[in-house]
Amino acid sequence: MIITLFILLAIFLVMGIPIAFGLCMSVTISFFLFSDIPIEIVTQRLFANLTHYTLIAVPFFVLAGIIMENAGIARRLIKFANSLVGHVPGGLALGTVLSCMFFSAISGSSAATVAAIGGIMIPAMWKAGYNKRYSVGVAATSGCLGILIPPSGTLIAYGFVTEQSIGKLFIAGIVPGIILGVTLMVVSYVIARRKNMRSGPKTTWKEKWMAFREAFWSLCLPVLVIGGIYGLPEFTIGSFHYDGGAMFTPTEAAAVAAAYALFVGIFVYREIKLKDIPQILYRSSGNIAMLLMIIANAILFGFILTSEQIPFLIAEWIVGHNFSPWLFLLVINIALFFAGDFLDAYAIVMIFVPVLFPAAVQLGIDPIHLGIVVVVNMEMGLITPPIGIDLYVASGVSGMPLYQVMRSAAPWILVVVGVLLLVTYFPSLSLFLPNLLYG
Repeated sequence: MIITLFILLAIFLVMGIPIAFGLCMSVTISFFLFSDIPIEIVTQRLFANLTHYTLIAVPFFVLAGIIMENAGIARRLIKFANSLVGHVPGGLALGTVLSCMFFSAISGSSAATVAAIGGIMIPAMWKAGYNKRYSVGVAATSGCLGILIPPSGTLIAYGFVTEQSIGKLFIAGIVPGIILGVTLMVVSYVIARRKNMRSGPKTTWKEKWMAFREAFWSLCLPVLVIGGIYGLPEFTIGSFHYDGGAMFTPTEAAAVAAAYALFVGIFVYREIKLKDIPQILYRSSGNIAMLLMIIANAILFGFILTSEQIPFLIAEWIVGHNFSPWLFLLVINIALFFAGDFLDAYAIVMIFVPVLFPAAVQLGIDPIHLGIVVVVNMEMGLITPPIGIDLYVASGVSGMPLYQVMRSAAPWILVVVGVLLLVTYFPSLSLFLPNLLYG
């Protein structure tokens, strides 16, 4: 049954059928041909998982990201980032990476980050005389930060599958996200110096302050979300005493993010009109529906694997062959690299993580560290053909043919691989902040 399941999925993907429908058809055919599990149990399991409190955060973060695209938030973040680094060689490329880091801390979506930042910065870099492939490669790769720097929908899915703290996963992604962003900026700077790319005018402190003031309300959103999840320390001001602690859960934080973005777009920046709201909801509903369909069918895929005891058999086999944690993590990286070539990040988390997680726990690998390793692998999948969604988005916003975008992003995969190995074999990079805050 399991062999048939994977063969059918491979056939549907090769045929070019969308991932959600490929998962649905392979699961449905395999279930009715081989399984004797009552359909009522499967239906109940699917409904219970889809209505899980944790997953409610995903649609809200998708909605928040689309609202931000329409609220002028990306443009203000770009202006602020360019005021900081635009004067150095390759300043526009560095500004692109920095803008993606800012926007990732707001949207939690790689596709939204590439669309919002790349749609503005790629034409700007071309106009300034930057190499076209270099410009597109920087923008497409930097957009990957959207699923690592919190809030991240992929980390929410991982926390849901493994029953780990979303708060810990969010904060664990901060340091690796900053490392990847800084590494991309350093590589961009080195390439720009070698190719003598022009830099922009140096801004004054007054201009930096003006750019910061314009972007202030945008920059407040990640502070609100992260600060609300982790809370503030206990303090007393006069007669007022605050006990400290979290103000809301990650799921509630997603709703707060969407409401805050809408408030800023309508009343502060005034770039969203009340008449635009139905169109924004319509756009987000399509993305949310497809995303939930992928998750739903991936849950059924994983349910079949679990019912056949595949995760436990794999765990026993790995432990029986004395795999070291070092070797196991290497195997995971290789497996997820190839999986990312063909599957969406959510599908991979829902299918592969339940299979690999029991073995990782038996080998003593920290679940939070494993989650960050998985997500960094998913970042590679976003810029790896043929499925890499960031490649398609970058092609759409730049007008460059898809095969040229793939060639543009290929060298940057090596940068992500380097950071992946660093994060994989130095767990403290992921665990330092969670251990500091949670003990």
